[in-house]
Amino acid sequence: MKGTKRFLIKSGTGSSLSEADSDYTIVVDDYRTEAETEGGRLIKYKKNVLNDLFGRSPPQTVTALIEVALGTYAADRLVKRGPTGAKEDEEEMLKSRQIQILYPVADVERWQSLESELNHAISFISRDNFQFRFIDAIDETQSNDGDDSEHCAQIPGADSVALFSGGLDSLGGQSHLTDEGHNPHFVSVDHGRNVGHLVRNFDHLFDGNLTSIGVDEGFSAYENTQFTRSFMYFAFAAAVAVALDVDDIYVPENGILSRFSSLESGWTTTRTVHPLFVKSLNRVFEELFPDRNIEITNPFLGYTKKDVVNSISNKENILFTRTCPHPRELSQKKDDVGHPYNCGECIPCLIRIIGLVNSKHQIQPDELLLDNNHFLKFNFSTVSAETVAHSEQGRQSSLSVFLLGLNTHLSFAYRIQTSTQKELVSSNPELLDPDIFELYERFSKEVFRTVEFFAAENQTLKDYVIEFLSLEDGELDSLT
Repeated sequence: MKGTKRFLIKSGTGSSLSEADSDYTIVVDDYRTEAETEGGRLIKYKKNVLNDLFGRSPPQTVTALIEVALGTYAADRLVKRGPTGAKEDEEEMLKSRQIQILYPVADVERWQSLESELNHAISFISRDNFQFRFIDAIDETQSNDGDDSEHCAQIPGADSVALFSGGLDSLGGQSHLTDEGHNPHFVSVDHGRNVGHLVRNFDHLFDGNLTSIGVDEGFSAYENTQFTRSFMYFAFAAAVAVALDVDDIYVPENGILSRFSSLESGWTTTRTVHPLFVKSLNRVFEELFPDRNIEITNPFLGYTKKDVVNSISNKENILFTRTCPHPRELSQKKDDVGHPYNCGECIPCLIRIIGLVNSKHQIQPDELLLDNNHFLKFNFSTVSAETVAHSEQGRQSSLSVFLLGLNTHLSFAYRIQTSTQKELVSSNPELLDPDIFELYERFSKEVFRTVEFFAAENQTLKDYVIEFLSLEDGELDSLT
């Protein structure tokens, strides 16, 4: 492939392999050894955490899954997307990349049968062209798996695994799963971006029923989008599930961001819990672990963010959460214990705001913990839809990103409320499903209730929305 970046993934414990077919080497290692990178890029994870759960080194299939996921994440971070050249003619706002992953495995036939599925799954979430090639491992210390269940960890009552990041969705997932009678063991992947600090805010909820796995990039990253990070999360969740001898993996994320129907494909917001990706990864797990029934489920696929927030009973816990994926880099404000605020400008922050102000908890503007609350403080009379810079869409966070995101969701919500289902299906085929259509009907009302909420303090917001959507007198009130 023209312009392809080729990465060889090697284990830090050895694995002598010719690097003639790769441009770069990514070394996956644990924190206990000093791997010789030989000019390669190093990514470390706390393998001892998994060793403790298994009572030994994890089975080879588990180790290989983790290493290929970490190597994929590292490659994602090492290849800059570069200038898009996007203009106002609806050209794709994110530049796709060609990335090939070469990885030596012991059970090569099993892994080669998964190449096509992984190519499809990772290319889908990253919006790139990923190609995986699995070859025979030369390292004779690698061997096929034994009996995974022989040394399973004993955690009393654990019936599943659930991911926890310290955000609203994961906190809602903890509440929801508990209320539903489940007893999951929670897994957090601490790869920076304030995750470790956030998770420690909720130690009182877990009483030790949480495994945190540290990941550290030993290189300078060139790309910030990190679309493949959920592959890394799910790989660690699957490893813990095997260690605990459970099959269910719960990944809570609201259906608005999971399905991604309200946004075009060019946004830097993730679609890493999209049903299609989850379905693909479940097929991968089925092939890798044929004697088990490991399956990822999103319990919030039919929930708006408001529904997620309403599943949380303790308002104080809500105020400890952070949804923004990049607060440390962008937020100037911090709470009393030093945690950065949500930036208030990116798409996840926009969805968070809509969910909070529509919830039963009566969240007030000063409780939103936003570095920038443009809904309340921005003078919308200074801009129009035509003056918002479309070239800013590829950025993670800015005033232009906020305004573009607001415009996009206003347009989407208005179409949902003023068009027939048949008309909508032509551009959004999944809205033919009555459950998905009903989900977005509820969300559309929440969008306009958010406008109403802040317009009580900022009249320019209401005027802007009326002009942007060309609404008749009184029509805005009917949309809430």
